[in-house]
Amino acid sequence: MGPDVVGVKQESASGRRALRRDDGPTDRVIDILQCLTHDTPRLTAAEISAATRVPRSTTYRLLARLEETVGPLKEWLKILLMDRGYWGTDLFCELKQDYGIDFVSRVRDEKMEINQVIQREIAEPKRVWSHQWEEREFSGRKEKQQVLTTVLPSELLVSDQTQRTLEVNLVVAEQRHEDGRPILDKKGKDISWTTYVTTLAPGKQQGQKIRGFYRRRWGIENQGFRYLSQTWNIDRPAGHSYGAVLARLVFVFMIYNSGQLFKQASYRRLDYAAQLRRMRSYGSGVRLAGATNIAITESGFCAAFTTRELLRLAQERIRRALQRDLKSGCSLEDALKNLDSS
Repeated sequence: MGPDVVGVKQESASGRRALRRDDGPTDRVIDILQCLTHDTPRLTAAEISAATRVPRSTTYRLLARLEETVGPLKEWLKILLMDRGYWGTDLFCELKQDYGIDFVSRVRDEKMEINQVIQREIAEPKRVWSHQWEEREFSGRKEKQQVLTTVLPSELLVSDQTQRTLEVNLVVAEQRHEDGRPILDKKGKDISWTTYVTTLAPGKQQGQKIRGFYRRRWGIENQGFRYLSQTWNIDRPAGHSYGAVLARLVFVFMIYNSGQLFKQASYRRLDYAAQLRRMRSYGSGVRLAGATNIAITESGFCAAFTTRELLRLAQERIRRALQRDLKSGCSLEDALKNLDSS
């Protein structure tokens, strides 16, 4: 978290990932809050907690800390997109009634009472549906899918623990393959139906706006966890202690956000765009794992090097300095003295 958090950030998403070591899973998980408003998503906040902790309990702590350290949430966090693992009426009430934040989530599981209401409403013969086409990736292959959406009557959620109540809107979406076949998971289960719960108005096109919001939540998987795991191995902590895990994650998040801000600036600056292309040419060899040396140049550039890479750079620096002095007529002894004094 840093000063870049302060500002108008329209949507954020929350996600959770277990931390693992080479010798097996640890007892910690990381929850990430990521801004998805811009073309260059940025990490807003993160919380490390015990793997046994319920996701929404971690969200309570995260929101309270952000309210205290960054400022009123309603001034910069307008909509929170959450997966169904964060479902909880008390959390929904806290978001909307205490912090003034709207949210979009998925209905948690089929055993909940609200699902019976949903099934009855879907079966209504006069129900109006809106049709649209979307592009989706199936087994690594992009293809179009048909999507039907409809808005159900609002529902009153009641907390079993605190008796707090909140009226929410419900949007149901049915997605199918381009040829009309239902969408199945790897085990053959039909996953064509999705129900969203939200405090936002569903819009004029039968909830297409709500579905569009929630689809952006996948950015935290693609731009968040997947990139950070594949590039920086954040799901494999460098140490056992909380301090070691936290320090490395904070540094990686700073690098990630700096890269995203650099990318955003490259849209307006040709020199930034050229440098970004050079950075991308480094390829998948850029990593942060184990002991790492951080080098800062006099011109203000910062980079992470392994000890072997840093040694190779130092050797190259010595070689060039000696060549320059010898070429100018210095003796080897004078060249070595110059090297010692540089």
